[in-house]
Amino acid sequence: MAIVSTSTMPPAIQLAFDNKILATPTQKNIHGLFALKATKAKRTGEYYRFKRYEELPTALVPLSNTGETPAPVQPESLFIDAKIQHYGQWMSVNEQVDLNSQDPVLNQLSIRFGVALRKTEDQLIRNMLATSATLVNCVAGTNGNIPSNITRYDIDQAVQTLRGNDAVYISDSIEGANKFGTGPVRNAFFGMCDTDLSTEISNTSGYIDVANYPSQGGILSSEIGAVGGIRFLTSSGGSKSVGAGALTGTDVYNVFVTGMESYTSIQQSGATAKFIYRPPELNDPLAQNYTLGWKMSHASRILNDLWILRLACTLA
Repeated sequence: MAIVSTSTMPPAIQLAFDNKILATPTQKNIHGLFALKATKAKRTGEYYRFKRYEELPTALVPLSNTGETPAPVQPESLFIDAKIQHYGQWMSVNEQVDLNSQDPVLNQLSIRFGVALRKTEDQLIRNMLATSATLVNCVAGTNGNIPSNITRYDIDQAVQTLRGNDAVYISDSIEGANKFGTGPVRNAFFGMCDTDLSTEISNTSGYIDVANYPSQGGILSSEIGAVGGIRFLTSSGGSKSVGAGALTGTDVYNVFVTGMESYTSIQQSGATAKFIYRPPELNDPLAQNYTLGWKMSHASRILNDLWILRLACTLA
């Protein structure tokens, strides 16, 4: 059990502190933005089941002119199960922290727990997306590695792969406007990647910076720009495999390029994300310590491997 305590500071430093808490940097949580959201009813087991009907075959043979009834087609369906699991963390804080500290401890720790909860959720989804079966290695770069650095050719190959699998665009086109320096943005899938790739992407042929979109409506805070049929989001918590480059042992980055309804994020009714506070009188005989914590239910799963892919690359 971790007990949070304060350290003693000289009066001058204490005065300079002046009741201010430094902002704690945190990553952009991007990986759940395009998930198909679902809520599982409680008391219905630990698995959430999706059912998808497969396409029916086309009918290329004309009907007989004798009125003969053709053979019936048989519908086929696919079941996809996702297991709900529970996550959480907590800490114990001594009453003397609140008595002696100048900063609002409870408020600040609550904020930190909120950040930890959402980062946990984001990383769980990120790790699940890294299991996607459709992998496209960048091959047109100039760094001599396998995979290579990302290029316009590789981005176009990723878009072509998803379009060939009938994946549905998430973003409609943004029509051009008579504004200096802007350019139209076509119908697009979304790509999610690490901030380390920001410069690589912005140097790619045909890149349109987010500031140069004809309209600023519907732009996401983590969005940096578009290349071809992909609008890119970056986060410091993007997917990266350290030292996985085949030739030089450099880091390999995954760009998750997704179409609509390709993966899901599920919570359970009655166990949604919550902050938990227990006052000192409920924790010990002398009412000295209170506890803070959070917990949530979560499951994530790829629903269609043909509608999402991993575009793997290294840095130039």
